[in-house]
Amino acid sequence: PQLWLSDIMKTIQPYRAAVTSFSSAGASIPQHQQSGFEYDSGEYILSIASSSHDASAASNTCVASALSNKSIVIYDSTSGQVTRRIEKAHDGPISQVSFFPCEYGSEGNAHQNNINHSPLFISASQDGTVKVFDLRTNSSSTAITTKMALPNEQALCVSLGYGGTLAAVGTSKARVSFLDLRYSSGTNPTGALMGSYVDAHTEEVTQVRFQSVSNASGQTKTVLATASEDGLLSVYDPSQPSEDAALLSTLNIGAPLRHIGFFGPNNEGICALTGNETMSVWHWDSAQKVSDVGGMGLRGLLSDAVGKSGFGVEGSSVEYLVGCTWANANCDQDAQQSPSDSKALHLLAGNSEGDGYLFRMDADHITPLRHLKGGHRGCIRDFCWVDNGMGGQRLVTGGEDARLCEWDLSGTSSAPSLTSNHKMGSGKVKQVKRDDASKKKGKKKKFGSPY
Repeated sequence: PQLWLSDIMKTIQPYRAAVTSFSSAGASIPQHQQSGFEYDSGEYILSIASSSHDASAASNTCVASALSNKSIVIYDSTSGQVTRRIEKAHDGPISQVSFFPCEYGSEGNAHQNNINHSPLFISASQDGTVKVFDLRTNSSSTAITTKMALPNEQALCVSLGYGGTLAAVGTSKARVSFLDLRYSSGTNPTGALMGSYVDAHTEEVTQVRFQSVSNASGQTKTVLATASEDGLLSVYDPSQPSEDAALLSTLNIGAPLRHIGFFGPNNEGICALTGNETMSVWHWDSAQKVSDVGGMGLRGLLSDAVGKSGFGVEGSSVEYLVGCTWANANCDQDAQQSPSDSKALHLLAGNSEGDGYLFRMDADHITPLRHLKGGHRGCIRDFCWVDNGMGGQRLVTGGEDARLCEWDLSGTSSAPSLTSNHKMGSGKVKQVKRDDASKKKGKKKKFGSPY
């Protein structure tokens, strides 16, 4: 692909940021004396998920954040505060969190406790359990807990399909297991194991994703994509009675997979990010590769784009890839190059200094869109989208500095200054001003490669 070099890339600061966890020692240091190292004992954000399933709905959106201390915090994007903390949600590191669709269950639209959209979310952990939490209760106890079938089998990823009634769980034993989350005869779901795909992969399953897709005639169905350390990406039709009958295609990516995502008007494409920091895009139904997107030189290609746009040093700005998303990036000021009324494939990348870079990935060129600066001071681990209350969306990122940052990609909104400290159970939450992060020069210690 060619670089679309123009003045489209702009540096923006976060619309709002919240620190989900930080050390008690750091809390006692006056803010003007803080160097940044007071966050070294803070917790990393490993996975985040948004309760928003409809960008046109102008209502509250919650973000669930899985922390490295095995707890989960709930952030309200309307108030900009952490409103709930579930301590020791699991006995092992939390792999992934995901909200149920708002229509799930007989009470899916009965929102309480300031939780609009879905009040239920699911989490998978390396302790071998998958849990469902209900935010309408004041208790930290789980609504459902399911243990994986094999000894020492870790739950590494989870996805919800068919309106939340079926969960797919990728495990460390190269299996994809299915949990029954249906309501029936007025009884609550049990989360019972329904069965597993056992031939799909030979190593750890790192990603699973349900997706509704449609064909040229407009017929829709649900498919499941699975990705693994073995470098294979498989797509299934889970409505079929057996694993062999369900298999639609297998893509040989050739490197351990870290992130996958469907894209296209009918979700006919799928993008794959690997542990080698490469990206490829495929037509999954025909198993045909569309592009290697720069191959092993992708990071250099993206860094050159950033450098030539005047926002970094050519060849060194981008160190890792975070994820890809099919979305409207809402860069309204740049409507000629990125129309605000259309979706496109976007790639989020970053570096160890906390900078993020958003690129639009088209078939014949790469367009650098936004330089996300001043929000994070460590690697960005995950991202999601939240409603902005005006029918659009804002990008939310979570990082190794324990921060959640909201980004208004249009650069036209301003958030209220938030400076107060709040106690949430046994932990503290600090609200920071938009430019607070840029005043701290200290660096958080590395926790190894983020991906």
